[in-house]
Amino acid sequence: MSHAQKTITSKVLGKDFKEIIKGAIVTTKQSKQTTLTNNKGDFTIESASVNDEISISFYGYQSISYKANNVPKTILLETSLESLNQVIISASRQKENKHDVPVAISVVTKKTMQEMQPNDISEVLNQKPGVLMVDLGNEQHMMAIRQPMTTKSFFLYLEDGLPIRPTGIFNHNALLETNAAAIENLEIIRGAYSSLYGSEAIGGAVNFITEKPTEELNIEVGTRVNNLGYQRFDGKVSGTVGKTGIYVSSYRSSIVDGFRDYGDYEKSALTAKITHQFTDKFDIENSVTYIDYRSDMSGSIGEDAFHKKDFSSIHTFTFRDAKSLRATSTLNYKWNENQNSFAKVYYRNNDLKQNPSYRISNRAALNATTKTGNINKNSFDSYGLLFQHNAKLSDVFKYSAGAVVDITINDYYAEELEVFRNADGVFESFKQLGTFASDYNTDLVNVGTFFTGEYKLTSNFRLNGGLRVDAFDYHFKNKLGASASSYNAPNTNNTFWSVTPRIGMVYKNKNYGGYANYSKGFVPPSVGELYGESDVPLLDPSKFNNYEIGTFTSLFKHSLYIDFALYYLDGEDEIVSVRTIDTTTNLDSYENKNSGSSEHYGLEYKVDYKLNKEISFRNSGSISKHKYKRFVRTVSDGASSTSFSGNDMPGAPSYINNFGIIYKPNYLKGLRLGFEWQSLGKYYTDNENTIEYNGYDVFNFRTSYKFSKIYLWMNLLNLSDKNYATRASTGYGSTTFTPGNPRNITVGIKYSIQ
Repeated sequence: MSHAQKTITSKVLGKDFKEIIKGAIVTTKQSKQTTLTNNKGDFTIESASVNDEISISFYGYQSISYKANNVPKTILLETSLESLNQVIISASRQKENKHDVPVAISVVTKKTMQEMQPNDISEVLNQKPGVLMVDLGNEQHMMAIRQPMTTKSFFLYLEDGLPIRPTGIFNHNALLETNAAAIENLEIIRGAYSSLYGSEAIGGAVNFITEKPTEELNIEVGTRVNNLGYQRFDGKVSGTVGKTGIYVSSYRSSIVDGFRDYGDYEKSALTAKITHQFTDKFDIENSVTYIDYRSDMSGSIGEDAFHKKDFSSIHTFTFRDAKSLRATSTLNYKWNENQNSFAKVYYRNNDLKQNPSYRISNRAALNATTKTGNINKNSFDSYGLLFQHNAKLSDVFKYSAGAVVDITINDYYAEELEVFRNADGVFESFKQLGTFASDYNTDLVNVGTFFTGEYKLTSNFRLNGGLRVDAFDYHFKNKLGASASSYNAPNTNNTFWSVTPRIGMVYKNKNYGGYANYSKGFVPPSVGELYGESDVPLLDPSKFNNYEIGTFTSLFKHSLYIDFALYYLDGEDEIVSVRTIDTTTNLDSYENKNSGSSEHYGLEYKVDYKLNKEISFRNSGSISKHKYKRFVRTVSDGASSTSFSGNDMPGAPSYINNFGIIYKPNYLKGLRLGFEWQSLGKYYTDNENTIEYNGYDVFNFRTSYKFSKIYLWMNLLNLSDKNYATRASTGYGSTTFTPGNPRNITVGIKYSIQ
């Protein structure tokens, strides 16, 4: 029997969600055979001794071994804690080891999403080092990654590696146009990464990787409610029939009579996929995501109201209405074991209509009708093609090369309003005047080519770099001409070019490693910066140079994981609106200029510690500084009269920290208890650096219990009922606050048939 031979055939799936694990490494200890699982997770080992040992491993999962005569028909791999072997996709659009690339990347796994059951995606993103997603209410948000809290286009939001919005039409709320229920993983690249993804990937890039069809039939339904008027219903169906996989995931959420006056919202999200395996080498994936979102816009509140916990609103009719559709078809072809290609054809349609509260002046007269604010609509249709080829030429060199073409048709109008503000200061009603402040069309074309490569100098040391070249064409057509009160520039064509390199090196041993990296990011002028006035300014893309070094280690048999990154981000040619005053003619003018520069530097850190099988700790955050190197807002008779050069940038916390303890008792399998502490340091709220907000500390408790096919959870957030602001800002002599949620408890239940 010791010399008996047998053929072993099995399938490899993830234990928690029964996902297919493609590319898992299968090896035999005695006969030294090696193979990979195919697109359906299957593998076959020929002529293995019955006494041989079969080992199965894959990044992000715990390895497992069997005797050859005891290999089950289906092998279920358990997910592992973050380690030196975590798999990522975002660094090159193909799976690779996180620490094989010299880039600061964090991952939110599907298992984390399942255990935490967040109502807002910021709850999981803010657990990652150097990341602050600012909750503005009702899934609206701002971001701060190697930048202060900002609405500027310094962050790139991706879905399966494709930008959610095209260049030039950035919206800081773009993540509300995603389906959180369909997330497989969330990957956050910190620092400039334009060498692969192009413009806007400056402070960071957030990639939403959506789920794929499961091998086995899976049906999930769930619901949740909380004491702040929030409710949500989820549904999911997934499975594979023959060579065709089908996946549908949706949810509907809303807030009715929440703690904010005039703060209701509702959202419906749907993601559908159909995949088909033509051959072992050729497959197709088709996906559609549709979002229908509407929210009241209560706006921020003043200082007195904030301290008194007066969450009433002076607005009664402002709103944001967003509808988004994205469709993608991807063809994948495997030429051989070392080369593969894919082509993505995609379409994006977006309509954002709003009557924004920030357009209505708080200085409008009381008990009077005033012409202020507008109803505007910004919509686009976008068509694109992305092609990429990946090749491993030898054991020491591999590369990826590709090109992208993105064509967008953008339309915008703003209709003027007449609003009535009553004696109590409340904007009570409005009338559409039928006249327009602006009405224009912009056609935007982006063509980019890119190359990334890796050269392995030794088994532990490798070089990694990339280069991208982009060309942008803007074609602006003013439908109103000079009669427009805003966006009244003449018909204009503009062209921009950008070359963005990246180079880095990585050293990785069994339990530790480090990297160094230089990368460049850029963002071309937006439509608003170019055509918002009567004259089109001569502008260049803003450019950022990112320098960083990092180290990572895993100790005590992988029970302790430590990750640090030091960075310096230098911005130049940033666009600033400069007021120029000529006292001899008593005239002044405003013009956008590439006259701004800034610097951003800090330390980002992460520590995970598994005390034993029951208790684990995590802590992550950043200590940073963000300063204006040059920021002149007013020039009088050729000399600077209003300059913030050398000042700290507003909205830049001195530190961010997120600490957590997780307890999974052995005496009751399926129970999870978690405690969190989110801490934010003080920051200036004004450019003059005269007013500070002291930050906040918020404590949360989460518990869940999974038994059989039922999953129950309870999230108790803001345990101490802290009165805090997710954002404080000073302008026009007053400071306003966006209040964070008071103490709230969410309870939910999910039933799964799998």
